[in-house]
Amino acid sequence: MKPFLEQALGIARRVSRDAIWCNGSCNWIGPSIESFDMTDIRHRSFGPDLYSGTSGVALFLASASEVSGERLVRKTAGGAARHAHMHAQDLAPALRIGMYSGNLGIAWALTRVGELLGEAAWVERGLALLDDIDEEVTAGAVDVMSGYAGAIPVLLDLSRRYLRPAWLELAVRWGDELERSAVKSSEGWSWKAINLPAHVAGRNLTGFSHGTAGIGWAFLELFEATHNRHFRDAAEEAFRYERTHYSVEHENWPDFRDYLKPPGSSAAPAFGVAWCHGAPGIALSRIRAWHLTGSAEARQEADAAIRTTKRTLETLNTAMSGFSLCHGSAGNADVLLEFDREFNAPDLRQSAETVAHKAIEQFEDQRLPWPCGVPGAGETANLMLGISGIGYFYLRLANPEIPTVLMIG
Repeated sequence: MKPFLEQALGIARRVSRDAIWCNGSCNWIGPSIESFDMTDIRHRSFGPDLYSGTSGVALFLASASEVSGERLVRKTAGGAARHAHMHAQDLAPALRIGMYSGNLGIAWALTRVGELLGEAAWVERGLALLDDIDEEVTAGAVDVMSGYAGAIPVLLDLSRRYLRPAWLELAVRWGDELERSAVKSSEGWSWKAINLPAHVAGRNLTGFSHGTAGIGWAFLELFEATHNRHFRDAAEEAFRYERTHYSVEHENWPDFRDYLKPPGSSAAPAFGVAWCHGAPGIALSRIRAWHLTGSAEARQEADAAIRTTKRTLETLNTAMSGFSLCHGSAGNADVLLEFDREFNAPDLRQSAETVAHKAIEQFEDQRLPWPCGVPGAGETANLMLGISGIGYFYLRLANPEIPTVLMIG
């Protein structure tokens, strides 16, 4: 475990060293994709969000500080949290409920920073920020990334731990809104989770971050909290939509984002292999589904998704595909750790450790930049696309008790 911890702390020191400070808060500059054109990359300062902003960096640094006790890392965690708190209200109102992209995720991250650093003031700021979220949101996004599906499990968790029954009631209302917004067909239930231009819009998505797997997971957490059967039925309808499109040949579910295909490519669907789209993220939803319901179908689908995830890790060129949590090898290996945690599969943990050792040899030992989640743009410090997330993955390898950030709640 020592090489993994050393790698994580080395990244934490690097992130802390590169921080840009002003009046007690700090930030970083990194690459950002500005549109559906994946080549439109610009460098800018971070926002406050969890996915690619300062609250995500604060979470990683606070986690590293709890392990190491290093003063610089702890100070930088506080500076990043301060920036996130100061700028949370800069986000558009439509992002207020976002877990990875909005205020709810910032609120959750601040409570975690406070818990990790032993500073009650950060917990109180996080809870206060969550109290400020408008309870009458009726036109929010629906997915795990930005909408109800990501918000619901977090509200349920925080309502239990901090004795806030109003947040349970809010989660139920948002679950009801998810049900009302479903596209109900003979294939099952699906949701229009991404607002695409008309000329590229297609089928509603499968998958975890923007698709039905993540939404089904949220319904199951509501069922667990309330015992309302209609939430479990809604989860089954979401998973049924994915089963309709499952490919036995690929042991995977299609990625319907046809706008990403190169011009002139085959009309056959692509199959994602990442947390955000494809088998790895879907594996997380089915692992949790099995835990909550004991469903044999969920276990079979989790097994299939994990086989695909493991094969991908064994064959991908990490230098080309990246090592980020969102859509790189670290995220896929992190999913293997979750499967091992639930089902005691030491061979999968060994696979994750092999990937981690090879990456250290390939990048850190050669003094090469870590391949992050914005293709061709070099290193960035953030959580889901950058080296903070990579460092968090190595922390989890060193200490299996550290929870994943790929499924929060």
